[in-house]
Amino acid sequence: MRLKNIVRRITDNDYVYTIFTKIMAVVIGLIASSYSNRFLGPALKGELGRISSMISIIAVTANFGLYQPYPYYKRQNEPDVLNKFLRIFLLQFVVYMVIGVFAAAVLDSFALTAVCLIAPIQVLANQLSFMIMVEDVKFKNKIFFTARITNTLITILAFYTMNRTILVSLALVIVGDLITVIMALYRMKRMPNPFKADLRFAAKIVPFGFVSMITTLMVTLNYRVDTLMMGYMFGIADAEIGFYALGVSLSEYGWLIPDAFREVLFSRTAKDDAIGEVTMSMKVNLYLTMGMIAGILVLGKPVIWLLAGAEYLPAYPVTVLLIAGIIPMSYFKIIGTLLLAQGKKYTYLGMLTLSVAANIICNMFTIPLWGKMGAAAASVVSYMVAGGCFLVYYLRTYNIPARDVFLFRPEEIARLKGMLGKIRRKLGAKA
Repeated sequence: MRLKNIVRRITDNDYVYTIFTKIMAVVIGLIASSYSNRFLGPALKGELGRISSMISIIAVTANFGLYQPYPYYKRQNEPDVLNKFLRIFLLQFVVYMVIGVFAAAVLDSFALTAVCLIAPIQVLANQLSFMIMVEDVKFKNKIFFTARITNTLITILAFYTMNRTILVSLALVIVGDLITVIMALYRMKRMPNPFKADLRFAAKIVPFGFVSMITTLMVTLNYRVDTLMMGYMFGIADAEIGFYALGVSLSEYGWLIPDAFREVLFSRTAKDDAIGEVTMSMKVNLYLTMGMIAGILVLGKPVIWLLAGAEYLPAYPVTVLLIAGIIPMSYFKIIGTLLLAQGKKYTYLGMLTLSVAANIICNMFTIPLWGKMGAAAASVVSYMVAGGCFLVYYLRTYNIPARDVFLFRPEEIARLKGMLGKIRRKLGAKA
């Protein structure tokens, strides 16, 4: 009975539930990573990193950012808004699959063939995932959790029964996207006819969507451009890229807390500005993320050794360096939800473009000098530029003292203690 009450309290609060699912995803992800890294090895992992980076960039570009205006139009009470967007997304998928199959048949490149066949699925998965995040953030977390578990089970099966090939690894990428599509459509309980898409409405959102596409492309480039530049511009060995990819993966666990707040705030800011909630989220996020970072620093090397093997230990310095950019980037993630919901796409894009430009320029100098560590250093610089720009803009626009996003006021501490005490009392009474 007590366990049931604890579960109820966790699922009742969007923030607690989202963070809880993210933490559980870490556990599952570490298991999957153990088998995946050992199955691939550093060189094949590096090759997969290059191909998956291309898929991500093509998928973002082909998407045209048409899902990004959804919170704005929902906030404006656009009639039949869910069906309007969904029909457009499904029509895009049909068109892209036809183009992808034709292109795959004529191209003489495994990497490009993979991009043509996987990118349309990833486009639709990203669109539906975003819609569910706005409509029902808890169910979005269920999708995330289900995809992780399924991917882990299939990875374990592949480890014991299949040969080491890039094809198997790419198949694992598709699994998560397919689960996202199926579960999202199931939750929305509808499959509208894509050929009845409102093309006038599509034309109306294209200008907004195009800017959003460029914006999302900037975000993707900020995370992926280093891998592409290492592999295709400077000829860094796939094994080194594999070490870098693992270091990035480990450092990204530090973003689980900011991402949890970001997902909930997408839903909140779709209704109103929620400035107080955004500010409080940044404060709570800061201290929770610092704890997560400490755990990564202490456990990073043993985790690499246990879950990937001694051959991957060169990834640890990359992880340590990238951790420096986690907290600055969290401000971009949290504040960005508010700007997008308000329709301030040009402000969002302008500050983000500065970050990407810093990343590319730094990579031009640092990768030839220091290889994977140079790529990590450039990423940290770009994260600091992004986080700094968004935070300064937020403080100045809403006249918020800097201390309010770093330090708790006495009354806030008392309120948090009261909330925790209330939860403990309720759990004790119901037990």
